[in-house]
Amino acid sequence: MTDDLRFGVVGLAGMGGTHADALAATEGATLVAGADLDDDVAADFADERGVEGYTDHVEMVRDADCDAVCVCTPNGTHAEIVEDLAAEGVEVLCEKPLDVTPERVDRVVEACADAGVTLGVCLQRRTFGGPRLARDAVADGTLGELTLADVQVKWHRTSDYYDVGWRGTADLDGGVLLTQALHGIDLLQWIAGGVERVAATVETMHHDGIEVPDTAAATVEFENGAYGQISASTAIYPQYPITVQVHGTEGSVRWHEDELDEFAVQGREAADLPDPDPFELGRGHLGIVRDFVDAVRADRDPLVSGVDARAVHDLVFAIAEAAETDGWVGLPDR
Repeated sequence: MTDDLRFGVVGLAGMGGTHADALAATEGATLVAGADLDDDVAADFADERGVEGYTDHVEMVRDADCDAVCVCTPNGTHAEIVEDLAAEGVEVLCEKPLDVTPERVDRVVEACADAGVTLGVCLQRRTFGGPRLARDAVADGTLGELTLADVQVKWHRTSDYYDVGWRGTADLDGGVLLTQALHGIDLLQWIAGGVERVAATVETMHHDGIEVPDTAAATVEFENGAYGQISASTAIYPQYPITVQVHGTEGSVRWHEDELDEFAVQGREAADLPDPDPFELGRGHLGIVRDFVDAVRADRDPLVSGVDARAVHDLVFAIAEAAETDGWVGLPDR
């Protein structure tokens, strides 16, 4: 493929601008259009970016002749939009989460598979150096036998944050595990391996009037026999960066956000240990967008495919079920 992929973005008031910026810095991609239900938002985006603006995503795809679309709308709208886009035969890069229920997540993945279009998912912290180093250290046995792996997502959200439209609603938000903590939970299971079962408590502890949990604590048992903890909340002050700790019989890796705090291996000096190696196409959304464009042009799977992303969604839904049943819940076989 020699021509640039013609991209549209749907959902322009939030992450749409981030995707547009990443597309502008990506070889092989050209932003041609944006769509948003709000006329004024669509018009402002179009004027700022020098593209066409629409209020209907299907009209955008057809009129602007889009090859691919970034989906940046509220969480619970993704299934319908992705189904529409897949039916039009365009490649899809979807913001996390894929949607807010197991059934709707399956609809997203299956729509793209049935249509034969690429589905990429924005779990962009997989491009960070610390997580990639930890994943390699677990996979190659550097840390020995894995024993414990933990993630903490301790964030601060005011009541004003939840007063904005869809936030805090059961149908469109999904709660702390899907909206705020999904990146950290994804890194935990991506690094430490598949999860066998989980037990959890999930509550709305602080934000009155919202329909979703703001706090969760879970214990996980990994398929390799290790254990771990997931702690997540938006009812904390002050806010702390996402922190992951991975411990084995021969070594440990700890980092927060993308700052490496410790990489210690028994019998090895710090100078002999590798430095974190971030994703070669870039960090964060830039890396995810560049990889997605390259994947479409090379006819390969993207860094985070829909099938890849479904694993962390399965874990989140199992946590919710475990909290409801007050017992251990096993993860589905995929």
